[in-house]
Amino acid sequence: MLTVPEVAKIWRAVEASRAGASNKLVHLLCLVYGCRLSEARTVRRQDLDWESRIWTVPAEISKTGRPIRRPITSIGQELFERGLMASDGDEYLFHGVSPDTPLELHSCNRLVSRLRAKLGIPHWRIHDARRTLSTRLSEVGVMPHITETMLGHTLTGVMAVYNKHDWLADQAAGYEQWWEMLRTELGGACPVVTI
Repeated sequence: MLTVPEVAKIWRAVEASRAGASNKLVHLLCLVYGCRLSEARTVRRQDLDWESRIWTVPAEISKTGRPIRRPITSIGQELFERGLMASDGDEYLFHGVSPDTPLELHSCNRLVSRLRAKLGIPHWRIHDARRTLSTRLSEVGVMPHITETMLGHTLTGVMAVYNKHDWLADQAAGYEQWWEMLRTELGGACPVVTI
């Protein structure tokens, strides 16, 4: 698990890297949403409902085999809009070698390997952002069923059987709290990802 200063250090390193804009944006999305790398790499235009401000991870991408609905937050909107500008009408916001395929996993892994060697943070993976978001939000009082929903986990027990709500407003509040922690650590900076 990472500390908030370590996440900010990774954020700055991602921004300063020589990686392409798509690769940077995918990693920043993972840091702010605690989403899986596969969920961020494969965002398509049709997955973003701007009117309702909802990002839907399709069932075929979701590890649970069920769609994941997340709110498009203030920082999420900025990152998605940058992806839309960079993708220039392509299906995938963060495309790979070809406009009709998502950013390749090996490109994402290569960026983390390069950053890991420079940062002096004990062995970390971008997946650690998930544990970090969940733990840090629990520390400030966000309820576990909210953080589990934010991470796209399937709830267990009776709640899983009877409650199908996805707490979008509560997720949004949690994500905004997390972004505020990060933004404060970043010195109030907003993302600067060159396209």
